[in-house]
Amino acid sequence: MRILIVKLSSFGDVIHTFPALTDLKAARPDIEVDWLVEEAFVPFVALHPGVSQIHALAFRRLRKPIGRWPQLLGNLGGLRRALRDRRYDRVVDLQGLMKSALPARLAGPVTGYDADSAREPAATRLYRQRIPVPRAMHAVERTRRLLAAAVGYAVPDAPGRFGIAAAGPPDPVLGLPSRYAMAMHAASWPTKLWPESSWQALLPALTAPGRGLVLAWGNAEEKARAERLARVVPGAVILSRVMAGAELAAVIAGAELAVGLDSGLMHLSAALGVPGVWLYGPTDPGLTGPYGEGQTVVQSTWPQAPCRRRTCTDIPEGDCCMRAITVEEVSAGLGEGASPA
Repeated sequence: MRILIVKLSSFGDVIHTFPALTDLKAARPDIEVDWLVEEAFVPFVALHPGVSQIHALAFRRLRKPIGRWPQLLGNLGGLRRALRDRRYDRVVDLQGLMKSALPARLAGPVTGYDADSAREPAATRLYRQRIPVPRAMHAVERTRRLLAAAVGYAVPDAPGRFGIAAAGPPDPVLGLPSRYAMAMHAASWPTKLWPESSWQALLPALTAPGRGLVLAWGNAEEKARAERLARVVPGAVILSRVMAGAELAAVIAGAELAVGLDSGLMHLSAALGVPGVWLYGPTDPGLTGPYGEGQTVVQSTWPQAPCRRRTCTDIPEGDCCMRAITVEEVSAGLGEGASPA
């Protein structure tokens, strides 16, 4: 039996899917599993050993400007041929959005959430089979239950296992300290960002005797922020390039501790078993919080949190939920993590 799972994006959503895939491969090792994902996240899907073939969608890159649409149509045409050539016995849309349901249909009849469970109920009109899953569950558990019901096996009673590990130590060329913490200061929403002044006050606490600090970045704005934050910690290392997949996993897995925001880096760190402290403001940790042992959440006390807003005009800085989280609260959350191992 061969199935296709569809989870296009984002970074964190891809990581959330791993426990469901681990469940499936444990219950039905005979099933061959392919994955359809946005091209930027192919290196992360490749971290899971249960994936046989990865199909890449270039929608994000080619949807704008309109002059790129011929390339997009070509990408979709090639994708349809590749998917149909694989002849899937089942196609499961684990995202529940129109943007995932439409390309899933290229592979054949689709199974997904029912209208009460999907993030975009209209997408369910494209499914042949619709499965109810409580929306109040954590994203990992929702995905585990949908895939189990779609394929036909029991969800294990134990917590989900991500099923990934770093393939080896970080590249020595990076010049990382022998012991280090990571500050994951970036997030996709402006409202998820913590004030730089708060980071600057916290970072020295992460560098216990003998422990260095490593800062990752993914674009020019994040690199500039990392450079400003590094000034308060002598010897702090800013990664020399944008990393993904196995290379990034090796760096994160080598950390003794990670502190950061609701982001894909956070979910990858938790999946790799790195102890972490995570700051939540506009989003709900009960639905998309770090999954696994050794993870601490510091949640905003702002009255409207979690407001679920990507942008905010309540205050000039637009970060009221995150500004309400104090350095003292985060330091308390560190606990033993702020001390050398």
